[in-house]
Amino acid sequence: MLDPAGTFRELSKEPAAGFWVLLRRPLWLAFVCGCVVSLWASGRLSVRLIADGAVSFAFLPVFSLLALAAVYRRSPRRVPFAHAADLFFVANAPWLLWMVAFAALRCLQSPLQAAAPPGTLSWAIRLSLLLVAAWSAYVDLQYFREVLPRPAGGARDLMLQRAIGWTCSAAYFLGIAIWPEIVGRLG
Repeated sequence: MLDPAGTFRELSKEPAAGFWVLLRRPLWLAFVCGCVVSLWASGRLSVRLIADGAVSFAFLPVFSLLALAAVYRRSPRRVPFAHAADLFFVANAPWLLWMVAFAALRCLQSPLQAAAPPGTLSWAIRLSLLLVAAWSAYVDLQYFREVLPRPAGGARDLMLQRAIGWTCSAAYFLGIAIWPEIVGRLG
């Protein structure tokens, strides 16, 4: 996380291919999301809540993989897709760290504090999200520069991947939340 360019240079040298390599880090992301859901919902880790959270948020790694595949196909690459995808999910480290810290904070709060956090804490959480988003963008940019280099330096690939992945994720997430409202108004 502190030297992403160097980390990606080293990791891209390691041979890795196969179905497991393609899925191991996306599954890890889904598992961490499940753990965060479990901690947020009950203040403890429960197998049932972890599984439910992992399945519920499986759209995040799926859309990230689809967006990466769209960027990957734009030009010939020196790294097999499974290895490129595996390395791409290494770049989720800032988000995973933030999610674990957020879940730990939730465990320290009472239900009332979690439902209505003080204004200072609420602003600190929002600020931390901005910092993590910037840090994550920098790590992802280094990924595109080191693992999938192109003449433009990776910025276009980063923007395209984010535009596809985040738009699809937001549409899916909001679509599920809005659908009952739409059906209720139509019926």
